[in-house]
Amino acid sequence: MAGSSKSSVIAGVTANAIITVVKFIGFLASGSAALLSEAIHSVADTGNQSLLLVGIAQSQRPPDESHPYGYARDRFFWGLTSALGIFFLGAGITLYHGIVGLIDPHPVEYSWITWAVLAFSFVVEGWAMLVAVRGVSKDAKAAGVSFKRYIKEGRDPTIAAVLMEDGAAILGVVLASICIILTQLTGDATWDSLASLLVGLVLAGVALVLIMQNRQFLTIRAVDDDVQDKIQEVLQTHGTLESSGGFRAVMLGVDSFHVSAGIDFDGRKLAERIMTPADLAAARAAAGDEEKLKAWVGEFSERITQQVAHEINEIEAKIREVAPQAVRIQLEAKG
Repeated sequence: MAGSSKSSVIAGVTANAIITVVKFIGFLASGSAALLSEAIHSVADTGNQSLLLVGIAQSQRPPDESHPYGYARDRFFWGLTSALGIFFLGAGITLYHGIVGLIDPHPVEYSWITWAVLAFSFVVEGWAMLVAVRGVSKDAKAAGVSFKRYIKEGRDPTIAAVLMEDGAAILGVVLASICIILTQLTGDATWDSLASLLVGLVLAGVALVLIMQNRQFLTIRAVDDDVQDKIQEVLQTHGTLESSGGFRAVMLGVDSFHVSAGIDFDGRKLAERIMTPADLAAARAAAGDEEKLKAWVGEFSERITQQVAHEINEIEAKIREVAPQAVRIQLEAKG
Protein backbone atom coordinates (compact mmCIF):
# COMPACT_ATOMS: atom_id res chain seq x y z
CA MET A 1 0.00 0.00 0.00
CA ALA A 2 2.82 2.38 0.79
CA GLY A 3 3.99 2.28 -2.82
CA SER A 4 0.59 3.37 -4.13
CA SER A 5 0.40 6.18 -1.58
CA LYS A 6 3.88 7.46 -2.37
CA SER A 7 3.37 7.51 -6.14
CA SER A 8 0.02 9.29 -5.69
CA VAL A 9 1.55 11.90 -3.38
CA ILE A 10 4.49 12.52 -5.74
CA ALA A 11 2.06 12.99 -8.64
CA GLY A 12 0.00 15.41 -6.54
CA VAL A 13 3.00 17.47 -5.41
CA THR A 14 4.35 17.70 -8.97
CA ALA A 15 1.00 18.73 -10.42
CA ASN A 16 0.30 21.34 -7.73
CA ALA A 17 3.78 22.87 -7.91
CA ILE A 18 3.37 23.45 -11.66
CA ILE A 19 -0.21 24.68 -11.32
CA THR A 20 0.71 27.10 -8.53
CA VAL A 21 3.05 29.00 -10.83
CA VAL A 22 0.52 29.03 -13.67
CA LYS A 23 -2.32 30.27 -11.45
CA PHE A 24 -0.26 33.10 -10.01
CA ILE A 25 0.55 34.19 -13.58
CA GLY A 26 -3.18 34.16 -14.31
CA PHE A 27 -3.90 36.23 -11.19
CA LEU A 28 -1.25 38.81 -12.01
CA ALA A 29 -2.69 39.14 -15.51
CA SER A 30 -6.32 39.57 -14.38
CA GLY A 31 -6.40 40.57 -10.71
CA SER A 32 -9.11 37.93 -10.19
CA ALA A 33 -9.89 36.98 -6.58
CA ALA A 34 -11.02 33.59 -7.89
CA LEU A 35 -7.65 32.91 -9.50
CA LEU A 36 -5.78 34.17 -6.44
CA SER A 37 -7.81 31.79 -4.29
CA GLU A 38 -7.03 28.98 -6.66
CA ALA A 39 -3.33 29.87 -6.50
CA ILE A 40 -3.43 29.88 -2.69
CA HIS A 41 -5.29 26.58 -2.87
CA SER A 42 -2.49 25.08 -4.96
CA VAL A 43 0.22 26.49 -2.66
CA ALA A 44 -1.53 24.84 0.30
CA ASP A 45 -1.89 21.54 -1.57
CA THR A 46 1.78 21.55 -2.57
CA GLY A 47 2.94 22.18 0.99
CA ASN A 48 0.50 19.77 2.57
CA GLN A 49 1.24 16.93 0.17
CA SER A 50 4.95 17.51 0.75
CA LEU A 51 4.24 16.88 4.44
CA LEU A 52 2.54 13.62 3.46
CA LEU A 53 5.76 12.56 1.71
CA VAL A 54 7.67 13.32 4.91
CA GLY A 55 5.19 11.17 6.82
CA ILE A 56 5.61 8.23 4.45
CA ALA A 57 9.40 8.43 4.72
CA GLN A 58 9.32 8.71 8.52
CA SER A 59 6.88 5.82 8.92
CA GLN A 60 9.16 3.44 7.01
CA ARG A 61 12.03 3.71 9.50
CA PRO A 62 12.88 0.34 11.11
CA PRO A 63 12.16 -0.38 14.80
CA ASP A 64 14.79 0.59 17.35
CA GLU A 65 15.22 0.53 21.13
CA SER A 66 13.11 3.63 21.72
CA HIS A 67 10.38 2.52 19.27
CA PRO A 68 10.28 -1.30 19.31
CA TYR A 69 7.10 -1.34 17.19
CA GLY A 70 8.58 1.02 14.62
CA TYR A 71 7.44 4.45 13.42
CA ALA A 72 4.34 3.53 11.41
CA ARG A 73 2.16 6.07 13.24
CA ASP A 74 4.41 8.95 12.13
CA ARG A 75 2.45 8.74 8.91
CA PHE A 76 -0.71 9.78 10.74
CA PHE A 77 0.99 12.59 12.67
CA TRP A 78 2.19 14.19 9.44
CA GLY A 79 -1.19 13.47 7.85
CA LEU A 80 -2.86 15.35 10.71
CA THR A 81 -0.37 18.20 10.36
CA SER A 82 -1.15 18.37 6.65
CA ALA A 83 -4.91 18.41 7.31
CA LEU A 84 -4.51 21.23 9.82
CA GLY A 85 -2.49 23.12 7.23
CA ILE A 86 -5.32 22.73 4.73
CA PHE A 87 -7.80 24.03 7.29
CA PHE A 88 -5.91 27.01 8.70
CA LEU A 89 -3.80 28.07 5.72
CA GLY A 90 -5.64 26.86 2.65
CA ALA A 91 -9.23 27.39 3.85
CA GLY A 92 -8.47 30.24 6.25
CA ILE A 93 -6.59 32.48 3.81
CA THR A 94 -8.98 31.70 0.96
CA LEU A 95 -12.06 32.53 3.06
CA TYR A 96 -10.43 35.72 4.33
CA HIS A 97 -9.61 36.85 0.81
CA GLY A 98 -13.15 36.10 -0.35
CA ILE A 99 -14.70 38.09 2.52
CA VAL A 100 -12.40 41.04 1.83
CA GLY A 101 -13.39 40.89 -1.84
CA LEU A 102 -17.10 40.99 -0.95
CA ILE A 103 -16.62 43.92 1.41
CA ASP A 104 -14.43 45.90 -1.00
CA PRO A 105 -14.93 44.58 -4.57
CA HIS A 106 -12.60 45.82 -7.29
CA PRO A 107 -12.76 45.63 -11.11
CA VAL A 108 -11.45 42.43 -12.69
CA GLU A 109 -9.99 42.12 -16.19
CA TYR A 110 -10.14 38.67 -17.79
CA SER A 111 -8.38 37.58 -20.96
CA TRP A 112 -7.53 34.41 -22.83
CA ILE A 113 -4.79 33.87 -20.24
CA THR A 114 -7.43 33.39 -17.56
CA TRP A 115 -9.15 30.60 -19.45
CA ALA A 116 -5.87 29.04 -20.53
CA VAL A 117 -4.82 28.86 -16.87
CA LEU A 118 -8.12 27.27 -15.82
CA ALA A 119 -8.04 24.75 -18.67
CA PHE A 120 -4.42 23.82 -17.96
CA SER A 121 -5.17 23.46 -14.24
CA PHE A 122 -8.17 21.24 -14.91
CA VAL A 123 -6.15 18.89 -17.13
CA VAL A 124 -3.16 18.59 -14.79
CA GLU A 125 -5.33 18.20 -11.66
CA GLY A 126 -7.33 15.57 -13.52
CA TRP A 127 -4.14 13.64 -14.27
CA ALA A 128 -3.06 13.77 -10.61
CA MET A 129 -6.49 12.59 -9.48
CA LEU A 130 -6.42 9.73 -11.97
CA VAL A 131 -3.12 8.55 -10.47
CA ALA A 132 -4.67 8.74 -6.98
CA VAL A 133 -7.82 6.85 -8.08
CA ARG A 134 -5.69 4.07 -9.55
CA GLY A 135 -3.70 3.90 -6.33
CA VAL A 136 -6.85 3.63 -4.20
CA SER A 137 -8.31 0.98 -6.53
CA LYS A 138 -5.12 -1.06 -6.27
CA ASP A 139 -5.02 -0.84 -2.47
CA ALA A 140 -8.76 -1.55 -2.10
CA LYS A 141 -8.38 -4.66 -4.25
CA ALA A 142 -5.41 -5.81 -2.15
CA ALA A 143 -7.48 -5.28 1.02
CA GLY A 144 -10.40 -7.21 -0.47
CA VAL A 145 -12.90 -4.36 -0.16
CA SER A 146 -14.70 -2.03 -2.55
CA PHE A 147 -13.31 1.34 -3.62
CA LYS A 148 -16.15 3.11 -1.78
CA ARG A 149 -15.62 1.19 1.45
CA TYR A 150 -11.87 1.77 1.35
CA ILE A 151 -12.37 5.53 1.18
CA LYS A 152 -15.29 5.63 3.63
CA GLU A 153 -13.40 3.71 6.31
CA GLY A 154 -10.28 5.84 5.80
CA ARG A 155 -7.98 2.80 5.64
CA ASP A 156 -5.12 4.91 4.29
CA PRO A 157 -5.51 8.59 5.23
CA THR A 158 -2.48 9.50 3.12
CA ILE A 159 -3.84 8.39 -0.23
CA ALA A 160 -7.34 9.54 0.81
CA ALA A 161 -5.86 13.00 1.45
CA VAL A 162 -4.35 13.15 -2.03
CA LEU A 163 -7.57 11.93 -3.64
CA MET A 164 -9.74 14.41 -1.74
CA GLU A 165 -7.35 17.32 -2.30
CA ASP A 166 -7.19 16.59 -6.03
CA GLY A 167 -10.98 16.28 -6.14
CA ALA A 168 -11.33 19.57 -4.27
CA ALA A 169 -8.85 21.18 -6.68
CA ILE A 170 -10.90 20.09 -9.70
CA LEU A 171 -14.10 21.28 -8.01
CA GLY A 172 -12.36 24.57 -7.24
CA VAL A 173 -11.46 25.08 -10.89
CA VAL A 174 -15.07 24.39 -11.89
CA LEU A 175 -16.44 26.82 -9.26
CA ALA A 176 -13.93 29.49 -10.27
CA SER A 177 -14.87 29.08 -13.94
CA ILE A 178 -18.60 29.40 -13.20
CA CYS A 179 -18.12 32.51 -11.08
CA ILE A 180 -15.81 34.11 -13.64
CA ILE A 181 -18.43 33.53 -16.34
CA LEU A 182 -21.08 35.11 -14.10
CA THR A 183 -18.76 38.06 -13.44
CA GLN A 184 -18.26 38.59 -17.17
CA LEU A 185 -21.98 38.30 -17.90
CA THR A 186 -23.14 40.60 -15.09
CA GLY A 187 -20.16 42.91 -14.70
CA ASP A 188 -20.48 42.30 -10.93
CA ALA A 189 -17.14 41.43 -9.28
CA THR A 190 -19.04 39.98 -6.31
CA TRP A 191 -19.28 36.69 -8.19
CA ASP A 192 -15.49 36.55 -8.43
CA SER A 193 -15.13 36.94 -4.67
CA LEU A 194 -17.88 34.39 -4.09
CA ALA A 195 -15.71 31.82 -5.89
CA SER A 196 -13.03 32.41 -3.26
CA LEU A 197 -15.52 31.75 -0.47
CA LEU A 198 -16.79 28.56 -2.08
CA VAL A 199 -13.26 27.22 -2.60
CA GLY A 200 -12.47 28.02 1.04
CA LEU A 201 -15.53 26.09 2.23
CA VAL A 202 -14.56 23.09 0.09
CA LEU A 203 -11.06 23.12 1.58
CA ALA A 204 -12.43 23.36 5.12
CA GLY A 205 -14.69 20.36 4.52
CA VAL A 206 -11.84 18.27 3.13
CA ALA A 207 -9.60 19.24 6.05
CA LEU A 208 -12.18 18.22 8.68
CA VAL A 209 -12.68 14.80 7.09
CA LEU A 210 -8.91 14.18 6.97
CA ILE A 211 -8.44 15.36 10.54
CA MET A 212 -11.00 12.81 11.75
CA GLN A 213 -9.46 9.99 9.69
CA ASN A 214 -5.95 10.58 11.03
CA ARG A 215 -7.29 10.98 14.57
CA GLN A 216 -8.73 7.45 14.42
CA PHE A 217 -5.28 5.98 13.82
CA LEU A 218 -3.45 8.22 16.30
CA THR A 219 -5.87 7.16 19.04
CA ILE A 220 -5.13 3.48 18.18
CA ARG A 221 -7.82 2.23 15.86
CA ALA A 222 -9.08 -1.36 16.07
CA VAL A 223 -8.61 -3.74 13.16
CA ASP A 224 -11.66 -4.26 10.94
CA ASP A 225 -14.28 -6.65 12.35
CA ASP A 226 -14.00 -9.18 9.54
CA VAL A 227 -10.25 -9.54 10.13
CA GLN A 228 -10.78 -9.85 13.89
CA ASP A 229 -13.33 -12.60 13.27
CA LYS A 230 -10.83 -14.59 11.19
CA ILE A 231 -8.18 -14.34 13.90
CA GLN A 232 -10.59 -15.31 16.68
CA GLU A 233 -11.74 -18.28 14.63
CA VAL A 234 -8.11 -19.49 14.58
CA LEU A 235 -8.00 -19.25 18.37
CA GLN A 236 -11.37 -20.93 18.86
CA THR A 237 -10.68 -23.87 16.55
CA HIS A 238 -7.10 -24.69 17.55
CA GLY A 239 -7.14 -28.23 18.90
CA THR A 240 -5.19 -27.81 22.15
CA LEU A 241 -6.69 -24.52 23.32
CA GLU A 242 -9.29 -24.69 26.07
CA SER A 243 -10.15 -20.99 25.95
CA SER A 244 -8.84 -17.56 25.01
CA GLY A 245 -9.49 -14.07 26.35
CA GLY A 246 -8.29 -10.48 26.41
CA PHE A 247 -8.23 -10.41 22.62
CA ARG A 248 -6.98 -7.17 21.05
CA ALA A 249 -6.13 -6.32 17.45
CA VAL A 250 -5.09 -2.71 16.79
CA MET A 251 -3.55 -0.87 13.86
CA LEU A 252 0.14 0.03 13.96
CA GLY A 253 0.11 1.56 10.47
CA VAL A 254 -2.02 1.49 7.35
CA ASP A 255 -0.85 -2.03 6.48
CA SER A 256 0.28 -3.51 9.79
CA PHE A 257 -1.32 -4.33 13.11
CA HIS A 258 -0.67 -5.84 16.54
CA VAL A 259 -2.56 -8.84 17.93
CA SER A 260 -2.57 -9.86 21.59
CA ALA A 261 -4.55 -12.52 23.48
CA GLY A 262 -4.42 -14.65 26.58
CA ILE A 263 -4.66 -18.37 25.76
CA ASP A 264 -5.36 -21.33 28.04
CA PHE A 265 -4.07 -24.71 26.87
CA ASP A 266 -5.80 -27.96 27.70
CA GLY A 267 -3.02 -29.87 29.47
CA ARG A 268 -4.61 -33.25 28.78
CA LYS A 269 -4.72 -32.63 25.04
CA LEU A 270 -1.10 -31.45 25.09
CA ALA A 271 -0.12 -34.63 26.88
CA GLU A 272 -2.03 -36.74 24.36
CA ARG A 273 -0.11 -35.10 21.52
CA ILE A 274 3.33 -36.01 22.85
CA MET A 275 2.75 -39.14 24.92
CA THR A 276 3.71 -42.41 23.25
CA PRO A 277 3.34 -46.06 24.32
CA ALA A 278 7.03 -45.95 25.21
CA ASP A 279 6.34 -43.09 27.62
CA LEU A 280 3.62 -45.13 29.36
CA ALA A 281 5.94 -48.09 29.66
CA ALA A 282 8.70 -45.88 31.08
CA ALA A 283 6.26 -44.37 33.58
CA ARG A 284 5.19 -47.83 34.79
CA ALA A 285 8.81 -48.95 35.09
CA ALA A 286 9.70 -45.86 37.11
CA ALA A 287 6.66 -46.07 39.38
CA GLY A 288 8.47 -48.18 41.99
CA ASP A 289 11.62 -46.05 42.00
CA GLU A 290 11.29 -42.49 43.29
CA GLU A 291 14.44 -41.21 41.63
CA LYS A 292 13.56 -42.72 38.25
CA LEU A 293 10.02 -41.35 38.54
CA LYS A 294 11.30 -37.83 39.26
CA ALA A 295 13.63 -38.03 36.27
CA TRP A 296 10.85 -39.24 34.00
CA VAL A 297 8.44 -36.53 35.19
CA GLY A 298 11.12 -33.87 34.66
CA GLU A 299 11.89 -35.07 31.14
CA PHE A 300 8.19 -35.29 30.24
CA SER A 301 7.53 -31.80 31.67
CA GLU A 302 10.32 -30.42 29.49
CA ARG A 303 8.65 -31.95 26.45
CA ILE A 304 5.33 -30.39 27.51
CA THR A 305 7.02 -26.98 27.67
CA GLN A 306 8.51 -27.49 24.22
CA GLN A 307 5.11 -28.53 22.91
CA VAL A 308 3.53 -25.34 24.28
CA ALA A 309 6.14 -23.29 22.39
CA HIS A 310 5.43 -25.34 19.25
CA GLU A 311 1.66 -24.80 19.64
CA ILE A 312 2.12 -21.03 20.04
CA ASN A 313 4.28 -20.91 16.90
CA GLU A 314 1.62 -22.89 15.06
CA ILE A 315 -1.14 -20.52 16.19
CA GLU A 316 0.92 -17.48 15.12
CA ALA A 317 1.51 -19.05 11.70
CA LYS A 318 -2.23 -19.67 11.28
CA ILE A 319 -3.00 -16.07 12.27
CA ARG A 320 -0.52 -14.71 9.72
CA GLU A 321 -2.04 -17.00 7.12
CA VAL A 322 -5.51 -15.43 7.53
CA ALA A 323 -4.16 -11.96 8.38
CA PRO A 324 -0.75 -11.33 6.72
CA GLN A 325 -0.67 -7.78 8.07
CA ALA A 326 -0.35 -9.04 11.66
CA VAL A 327 3.30 -8.09 12.06
CA ARG A 328 3.21 -8.25 15.88
CA ILE A 329 1.54 -11.16 17.67
CA GLN A 330 1.63 -11.47 21.46
CA LEU A 331 0.11 -14.65 22.88
CA GLU A 332 0.28 -15.16 26.64
CA ALA A 333 -0.25 -18.72 27.86
CA LYS A 334 -2.33 -18.87 31.05
CA GLY A 335 -2.94 -21.76 33.37
